[in-house]
Amino acid sequence: MKWGKARGFVNIEDPTAVIKTLKEGPGGRYVEDWEYQAFWQWLGEQGHIMHQCAMEISYLCAARQQDVLALTQADIQEDGLLVIQAKTGKAQVKLWSPALREVVDRALSTNTVAQMQTTHLIRSRSGRAYTRTGFNSVWLREQRAALAAGAIKARFRFHDLKIKAVSDFDGDVQKFSGHKTRSMAERYNRTPDRVVSLNNPSSKKRD
Repeated sequence: MKWGKARGFVNIEDPTAVIKTLKEGPGGRYVEDWEYQAFWQWLGEQGHIMHQCAMEISYLCAARQQDVLALTQADIQEDGLLVIQAKTGKAQVKLWSPALREVVDRALSTNTVAQMQTTHLIRSRSGRAYTRTGFNSVWLREQRAALAAGAIKARFRFHDLKIKAVSDFDGDVQKFSGHKTRSMAERYNRTPDRVVSLNNPSSKKRD
């Protein structure tokens, strides 16, 4: 509307200006440890090692799916893994932990048979980088299969892994997640705050 009005294509007021926006609660959910482990193991049993690696990198780095799929060997640095958030442009070096080093090495050693190899960490069996559509088709299919087999009790999104990471992190969640504001970081944090209770019984005041 603003674009059209500025160019003379629209001569009425914006009719949406008086419409109140609907308040939305935080989407997604926290993935329990047993759910994470159960589906991670399920993927391995089905031969989807790269999806296992993508899960681990997303969780350990609190990284979105598109940022995990975009990782290349050039992002492997001496002190950590460089993750650039496509949504905000924020660049972070996720410092090496034994778990992060292990999963990156595992990704590099997986799907290496194909002659043509991309430099992406997460690669399909053809050696090419996964598209989001291709990656998600496997994820959704295996989620349904794991649910039908009773391996998990409810499906969860790949993006829920970031919610789990932020919730599990014990420290500055804004710095860890790379969000621009603390309020946005807290939207991902589903861990109840631990606060002290009063040690001043009101019953004593009535005595």
